[in-house]
Amino acid sequence: MAEQNRETENKRRITVRSDLHSFMEQIDQYTAQLPLTIREQMRQALYREYDSDYEGQEKICREMLEAAPGNADVLSMLGRSILAQGRAGEAQEYLEQAVEKEPGDEYAVISLGQAYQAQKEYREAVRVFEKIDPLSEYHPFYYTAYGDCLENLGQLQRARDTYRKEVTRWEEKREVVSLDVLDGCFVRVLYLDAVLAAMETAVDIGVYERFLSLTTIDAAMQQRLARNISYLSTALTVRTFREPFRSLVREIEERGYLLDSEQYYIIESAYRSVESYEYHEDNAISAMMESFLSIESRVSVSGDEGQDANEKLTALSYEWYMTRYLESHGGELMYVAEKYPHSYIRIVTFLDQLQTLGADGMRSAILDKLETFDEVKVPRQALEAGMEEAYQKALRRKKEPVYIAEGNVTYKRNAKKILPNDPCPCGSGKKYKKCHGKNL
Repeated sequence: MAEQNRETENKRRITVRSDLHSFMEQIDQYTAQLPLTIREQMRQALYREYDSDYEGQEKICREMLEAAPGNADVLSMLGRSILAQGRAGEAQEYLEQAVEKEPGDEYAVISLGQAYQAQKEYREAVRVFEKIDPLSEYHPFYYTAYGDCLENLGQLQRARDTYRKEVTRWEEKREVVSLDVLDGCFVRVLYLDAVLAAMETAVDIGVYERFLSLTTIDAAMQQRLARNISYLSTALTVRTFREPFRSLVREIEERGYLLDSEQYYIIESAYRSVESYEYHEDNAISAMMESFLSIESRVSVSGDEGQDANEKLTALSYEWYMTRYLESHGGELMYVAEKYPHSYIRIVTFLDQLQTLGADGMRSAILDKLETFDEVKVPRQALEAGMEEAYQKALRRKKEPVYIAEGNVTYKRNAKKILPNDPCPCGSGKKYKKCHGKNL
């Protein structure tokens, strides 16, 4: 068994595919150690894998398996090709056979762990990953898959430390095998830093900022960056993360990483996200003002498109309320302008209209819009009376505390966890699962 393991360790596994020339050299070294009966077919199968032709790879692997029954290399590659096609259960069977024959083959072990991960069998996946921790040779998907399984099991500190190993490798070697993998590990580390209220948060944000400064910010990277900002904003329920998050957004803004991108709006959305948590906890901000700022923040970005009738009615209703509210609460508005400028700027259009039309004129204009909705089926006089009654109820409403996690301790919080069908925190007006939560 020991001799078999040494033989496995001596084999050169293809884990880094920087370019075709380099990949071909690795293929030559790897296939030179294989039986002649399958050597050429193995080369062709590896080319198929390089081109992401997994169906073609599977076909060749099945042919090789007939020529070399029970060959661990073939079993491993067949399992990988099937796994890449989304048939994790079937892939698991072949990968288990490969690992049984060559337990020291880290590449096969990792693929087996990924097969369990794909089936959401996280405990079994962790058990497999643990056997080869630490790795004898770097594999670009190991820490990501391992960390994801630990995170799904609620082992957040271990998950964070596992993701961080990918980041540490980049710090030491400055090599990027997969930008998607490395960037994904960065955002998971920062998110878990926030959730765990980790002391390393500022350090990790600094490393991420350094990574961004050394990375080509092309269109694909801009999309990743905007997605990361949106996702990290879901951790703002943790008070200690707000200032580091704001600092990161400011760095991204000042360096102009998103300046020429259609994703640039995420910068303002991020600032407003921080402010929304802060003004909820601010006793100088009433429930009425909080609701109005929150609603106008979404409407001003999304406009009419993508909003259903109830959302539009709610927005118009609160605009009507504010024409009454601001008559005696002008001081609160000035406070908002000074302390929450990014939220204030989203209501400037409304305030300009209010100043131009006057309170009575603005209320009349809003009633005109409300009467166009099919849901509004009452005469104008009754509608106006109903709006006044609703305003008085809204005026008496208090802020409702909800709960958040501050590190490992539970506190009351200002916003619920973002669920798939909730509005995306970026302010697009779309559901989270249809927007920045789509790939998470």
